[in-house]
Amino acid sequence: MKTLWLEARANKTFLIAEKALKELPKELALFTTVQYMDSFEPIKAQLEKAGIIIHVIDGKHTKYSGQILGCETIKCGAPAFLYVGDGLFHPQALMMQNEKPVFAYDPRTETLVIIDEKDIEKTKKKIKGAILKFLTANEIGVIITTKPGQNRRKDAEKLKQMIEAKGKTCYFFLCDNVDFSQLENFPFVEVWVNTACPRIAIDEYEKFNKPVVNIDNVLSFN
Repeated sequence: MKTLWLEARANKTFLIAEKALKELPKELALFTTVQYMDSFEPIKAQLEKAGIIIHVIDGKHTKYSGQILGCETIKCGAPAFLYVGDGLFHPQALMMQNEKPVFAYDPRTETLVIIDEKDIEKTKKKIKGAILKFLTANEIGVIITTKPGQNRRKDAEKLKQMIEAKGKTCYFFLCDNVDFSQLENFPFVEVWVNTACPRIAIDEYEKFNKPVVNIDNVLSFN
């Protein structure tokens, strides 16, 4: 079956509202989704004209500079981030990965929200608890997706070797989309390790029947 990918672009070009522009720091990394990529360069030029130093990052799985995906892990030396788009899905991910202030600007409503440490405190506690469970578990399930750009089979194999070297058991669960209801059919699994989109283990945490942790949180343990 052939797949045709079509980009859903906004039907107009946006800029940062003057009121929001005044609240931004003097140095930041700029990100947006594909929906607002037509506004990326105009916004970048607007920010630079206002004297703001802009960092532009190329993701491993993105088509455009400055584009952000939910499954992308982004590390940047900029002191802050500006996300242009709707919702808090992406800005919260940036905050989790970098622990630096993230300014989320919705171009349609012209509203600016600042995501900081207190906004992700609850999520960090869940991750810490899941890591502790992973360290003590003997039966570990590893979720692997076949989706392009999210498939981390090699990392899963590396984790499997690490787990089995400690005398524990590791099971691979290969899928396209994660069907949370099917996970209940494997009650012997004590903890799940997610190798697909990292947001699954955060936004969908309550749908798992056992604690779940992202592979990047545990791959370094040996």
